[in-house]
Amino acid sequence: MNKPVAIVVALVVIAGAGAAAYIGFGNRGPDADSSANTAATSATATATTDASTTAAPAPAASTGDSSTASAPPATTAPSAPAATTTADASDVATAEPAAPQPVIRPEDHVLGSADAPVTIVEYASMTCPHCAAFHADTMPKLKSEFVDKGQVRLVFRPFPLDNLALRASLLAECVPGDGYFDVLNTMFAGQKDWVQAENPLDSLRAIGKTAGIEEGKIDGCMTDEKATERIAAAYKEAIDVYGVNSTPSFIINGKKYNGALPFDDLESGGTKVSGMSTIIRGLLPQ
Repeated sequence: MNKPVAIVVALVVIAGAGAAAYIGFGNRGPDADSSANTAATSATATATTDASTTAAPAPAASTGDSSTASAPPATTAPSAPAATTTADASDVATAEPAAPQPVIRPEDHVLGSADAPVTIVEYASMTCPHCAAFHADTMPKLKSEFVDKGQVRLVFRPFPLDNLALRASLLAECVPGDGYFDVLNTMFAGQKDWVQAENPLDSLRAIGKTAGIEEGKIDGCMTDEKATERIAAAYKEAIDVYGVNSTPSFIINGKKYNGALPFDDLESGGTKVSGMSTIIRGLLPQ
């Protein structure tokens, strides 16, 4: 087994559930393009209208997830914290009990001012369709209305739900200069295309080359052991400290919210779902 993938597999074993599904991904090396394609295509086959994707209990479901109906959307990680694994309207409207305020580390990827009164830590998987929907629908307004005005600091932390998501996350770590969030946007916007491509790793290589990574270094980036260890440590912390068990998940000033939060409030099944803007404004100094 490739060591970087084995690290993530080991974390899933530690987490206590879903290891069999991850081992299916872990046995694929960085050049097993056809295998990666099979796994990735299945991983994103769930329509974005589905509310939640739960981890499969057996290797036969090599994607590690299957559909269940509720709202708003989230993709569940193969782990077993006590928190519910399905995000519904009440999950978003009411935050879970406060966790410790996340410590922002030098290696974190951050948008916004360090002095912002609100800190949002996003945990997302690059192959998660609900994460892509958040970045398409909510992120642009979040950035223009709050991040760019110095009111919100946004920290992005990878929470890969499969091997291909890990490869994409590792590739983004290699983007030169300040291009990290640009390549995230590119990956999320074109997620369906590269995940379901005949050869998804070649599609990632093309994205990396366009983002400015030297062609000869791209495969090394996607198997980088030190970067994988950092992602794995953050993955384990997310589960153990903050109870993250689905993507996207957000820690907003120490409170966890599950699912692709809308920017504005909405009604879902007769229940009001607080949007990101309402949550943030409630935390801003009066």
